[in-house]
Amino acid sequence: MTALHAFGIVLTSFIIQPYNDAFPSVLKTFSHLQSTCRVRKKSSERKLFAEGAKLSVCVLKMNSYISASGPPAGAATDMVQELPLCSCRMETPKSREILTLADRKCMATESVDGQLSRCQSAVLKHEMMRPSNSVQLLVLCEEHRTGMVKHQCCPGCGYFCRAGTFMECQPEVNITHRFHRSCASVLKGQSFCPHCGEDVSKAKEVTIAKADTTSTVPPSQGPSTPGTSEGRADTTTGGPSHLSLPGEGKADSTLSRAPEAVDGSIPLMCMCNVYAKLTPLSVFHFSHFLLRPKKLRFHPKQLYISAKQGELQKVLLMLVDGIDPNFKMESQSKRTPLHVAAEAGHQEVCHMLVQAGANLDICDEDQRTPLMEACENNHLETVQYLLRAGAIVSHKDGEGSTCLHLAAKVGHFGIVEHLLSTGFVDINCQDDGGWTAMIWATEYKHIELVKLLLSKGADPNIRDKEENICLHWAAFSGCVEIAEILLEARCDLNTVNVHGDSPLHIASRENRLECIILFLSRGADVSQKNREGDTPMECCSQNSKVWSTLQASRRQRETSGDESSPGEKLLNRDIARGYERVPVPCVNAVDSEACPDDYKYVPDNCVTSPMNIDKNITHLQYCVCKDDCSSATCMCGQLSLRCWYDKEPPLIFECNHACSCWRTCKNRVVQNGLRTRLQLFRTQNMGWGVRTLQDIPRGTFVCEYVGEIISDAEADVREDDSYLFSLDSKAGDMYCIDARFYGNISRFINHHCEPNLFPCRVFTSHQDLRFPHIAFFASKNISTGDELGFDYGDHFWDVKGKLFSCQCGSSQCKHSAAAVAHQQRVRAHVILSPSVPCSQCPRTIQ
Repeated sequence: MTALHAFGIVLTSFIIQPYNDAFPSVLKTFSHLQSTCRVRKKSSERKLFAEGAKLSVCVLKMNSYISASGPPAGAATDMVQELPLCSCRMETPKSREILTLADRKCMATESVDGQLSRCQSAVLKHEMMRPSNSVQLLVLCEEHRTGMVKHQCCPGCGYFCRAGTFMECQPEVNITHRFHRSCASVLKGQSFCPHCGEDVSKAKEVTIAKADTTSTVPPSQGPSTPGTSEGRADTTTGGPSHLSLPGEGKADSTLSRAPEAVDGSIPLMCMCNVYAKLTPLSVFHFSHFLLRPKKLRFHPKQLYISAKQGELQKVLLMLVDGIDPNFKMESQSKRTPLHVAAEAGHQEVCHMLVQAGANLDICDEDQRTPLMEACENNHLETVQYLLRAGAIVSHKDGEGSTCLHLAAKVGHFGIVEHLLSTGFVDINCQDDGGWTAMIWATEYKHIELVKLLLSKGADPNIRDKEENICLHWAAFSGCVEIAEILLEARCDLNTVNVHGDSPLHIASRENRLECIILFLSRGADVSQKNREGDTPMECCSQNSKVWSTLQASRRQRETSGDESSPGEKLLNRDIARGYERVPVPCVNAVDSEACPDDYKYVPDNCVTSPMNIDKNITHLQYCVCKDDCSSATCMCGQLSLRCWYDKEPPLIFECNHACSCWRTCKNRVVQNGLRTRLQLFRTQNMGWGVRTLQDIPRGTFVCEYVGEIISDAEADVREDDSYLFSLDSKAGDMYCIDARFYGNISRFINHHCEPNLFPCRVFTSHQDLRFPHIAFFASKNISTGDELGFDYGDHFWDVKGKLFSCQCGSSQCKHSAAAVAHQQRVRAHVILSPSVPCSQCPRTIQ
């Protein structure tokens, strides 16, 4: 049995699979048929199973699905192979010369009993066709193109046989080939059908009246009934085909999508939704089709075209004939049949291609997958099928766009909603331009989509490559509804991009009057200048309505005296210089102090001398999780839990590069870096401080204390000890993190006696207990605008309390001047044991 025949059997198996429960006799009998099948040559026919086999079956009929099949094999197979076959279903690119010669009229010639007549119908398609290479190329009207595809044109003379007397070969029940007796192919004294190579002795001479263009040859099986007496539907026409049963004249049902399985698994598309009890002869025909050798009758390009047009029958035939389902169309950016089927929403064709071995995540030249095509063209059912079949939803194309980006850009609400419901989509994922799905939806004014994304946790303040946020794009598009939604979501109205433009600058430049009015009503700074030194008024045309509105707003502020009061000044749009995933702006509304620059901002801990940190991968403890590490069996999670409730401070072991889990697992938080939007601001009485620009739920990772790792001995000799944080190692030598010269935003977080942050030791890329990361988590719900603070510890105040007092303002402050005076009065009445203060005062974990 050849590989092609084996594929036919496998294909039949998965077609029948959804009906295992409904048709047990089908599978039992079909299995028996395969096991008892023997192919033996005897004269000019093959016996497919042993005599005496009792078959009482109920199977699905394939004949109405198959538009054409290879010629039957026999003793004269070698001779038939040498015969030239027809080219009725092949097209040739259009020719301007032939089209001009035909005067854009159909070139078909009808032959009726020796009388010729020329068709003069208009031509719609300019591609040319011909029944064989011995006939000139013809430009045909739609009616004759259909007749050509149905093999109604004689390959010998090139005339159409639609009326009169001619020969008709019938290799299959639903297929007929027409030709003139004198045009039959002759080889070694024998005559053959010029279409398929069948022996002419099997053809019949028929006569069709001139007014009737259908064959009068009676069906070969069973009595004829209305609807099938002329029912030789060739599937190459692409028209709807009914699934009829051999020996019965009436089709029971048209092709329909199979219902989803009750258990939620992927439903396999079946060949039909009806069944009937067939005779052993019908089973013979069905098996004969699958097991006999066939000639490759189609070019792989035809699979691409049929998949695009949703011609399921032709796709099935070509897959059985062995055409590669992953064939790439060079002239179409190397797209595959699955790409175009998904693009057109042909779910059944997609399923057939996948079952035949099509790669779900195959990419074209633009790195786009079939799932992307279905998402962009709003085919929800196809998207659902491809996802259930295992398509990767996070794949990026050549521009870095995911399925979510593509669907959000064109506003497909249902697609976006379904993608988010899978749980495998990063809602804040950025493409190569830094744009998120939220930015795309904002620019193209998809209001409901913006609401959906915000409700699912999208961050409207993520910046693109030019540091624009969604509010910039709302101003650019002029959608005041989205701009108002974003302002309600606490978008920063005065944030600027890399050019120094605020949303007000962009709205002014784009002449968006409604957005200008909205921004001014929310307190936008009309005097703010960009990097070119232009205010919003200088970005628009003078004497325009936008200019007049901005001018009126400025005069109103001058009259009310608002400019006399000190306003908040943006000193630096990002002190991290782009090293963090979110910018960290610096503002001052208190005095004239400039943005601090007496240190180097670094996003990770650094060293200035060798520390010999153990980073040997073989020393790491790791998990073997295959999920997202949310289960209790995760080894890394178990290590953390054993330490979390100990007498010692909390200790967390995150997953590392030795683990078997994905980089996106849930036990990787601190190593993902800063994700919370923070701001460096000038406080009234504590110098610089840090506040949040978003709500922070309790337990959320906020930031890491980053600086220079130094030894305890090095810390003893450093003059400025204000930024030291002890690592409190119990494993040997003591080490500290000093953020005096190198650090991140955490170096500016002030002490608070009622802290909203607590420090935690975390291990990520290594597990050397001497060098943990110090991560800050929210100890309570923190509201937007609240200052962040943590407890520096008693060791700090034992030394620094002699120099200054705490200014946190808490009612429970322990280190304010009043609290210290009260403690001194208490101590005067208590005898204390002598103690020696440490020479350094590092901040510690409490």
